[in-house]
Amino acid sequence: LLTISSVTMGSKSKSKPKSKASKSGPQSSTKPKSSSSTWFYAMAILPLGLLLFASQLLKSALPAPPSDFGSGSMFDHIAPRYDFINRALALNLDMSWRHKLVEVVVGKEGEIFKQGGDDDIRILDLATGTADVAILLGKAASHYTSSTTPSKYKPVIIGLDPSQNMISVGNDKITRHNLSNIVRLGLGDSRKLDDVVDNSFHAATMSFGIRNVPEKEMALCEIHRILKKSGSSLPSKLAIMEFSEPGPDSGVLGLVARFFIRHVVPSLGALLSGAPKEYMHLQKSIKEFPSPEKFVEMMEGLKCPARSPENDELEVHTFGAFRVTEVINLNFGSVQIYVATPILKKYVTE
Repeated sequence: LLTISSVTMGSKSKSKPKSKASKSGPQSSTKPKSSSSTWFYAMAILPLGLLLFASQLLKSALPAPPSDFGSGSMFDHIAPRYDFINRALALNLDMSWRHKLVEVVVGKEGEIFKQGGDDDIRILDLATGTADVAILLGKAASHYTSSTTPSKYKPVIIGLDPSQNMISVGNDKITRHNLSNIVRLGLGDSRKLDDVVDNSFHAATMSFGIRNVPEKEMALCEIHRILKKSGSSLPSKLAIMEFSEPGPDSGVLGLVARFFIRHVVPSLGALLSGAPKEYMHLQKSIKEFPSPEKFVEMMEGLKCPARSPENDELEVHTFGAFRVTEVINLNFGSVQIYVATPILKKYVTE
């Protein structure tokens, strides 16, 4: 409407020359302003106001879910619509974040699959969900090893998740992508990887899962245990992707991202899924997750039990931790990728 009216007014002013009277009086500039712009801003702000109201209504009507609510049974409930809601809430940006995560682990030229060694290249994807990251890893493995890796050594992608329904959805997707020979899924809890052998994986990934684990240090120590400490030409690698609330110094776009996480995610997620409590947990878990600086401190300050890679005996004077080599900020500071390598440290005694 604004464009049409301005063009129409312009065409009239060109067709009729101004009279002398119009120059002498101010009455030609006192026409009332169009209300179109007011309506435009009102219609733009109205949905945000409704989402804010819906968010507050949900918080007042439902009790806050406990910190350990993000279990396998919770995700069993939302598994059928999980992918659709993820794309809607992330405005379809979440797959680009996952592509970045995979690139960090694999290398821009697939370096992880080209290293020397005496066994298969194995990557573990924890909290794999519906296997989005596992599938991307499988595609990368297929692309980079089709003609460069001896048939004797094959890439193996293992995805573990505590939700059987999420695993079922993921297995269907793996079949559709013809990756069943590379990617395998199974039930598993990152805090208790009893079936996974020590020092057996070249890399591990975890996307949007660590915040749902109450005992984060326990999960990180289990990941440290299963990552290789020796025997490969490249150091093993952990890449964790997780949400956080942008800090006060993140600017206007960070403020928008914070509003989106606090109010749009729970209300829109509840509307699309019919599971309001689950998406209230999503917002709560993001809010309570440590800041990037604090999470780096947690990873580097671990004191994990360490076993010798040579004889598998517990080393009394040694403990395990991670060295965080990079933190990649995405989406105006609301998403981080933490890149780390497992290290062993000695206790200092006087």
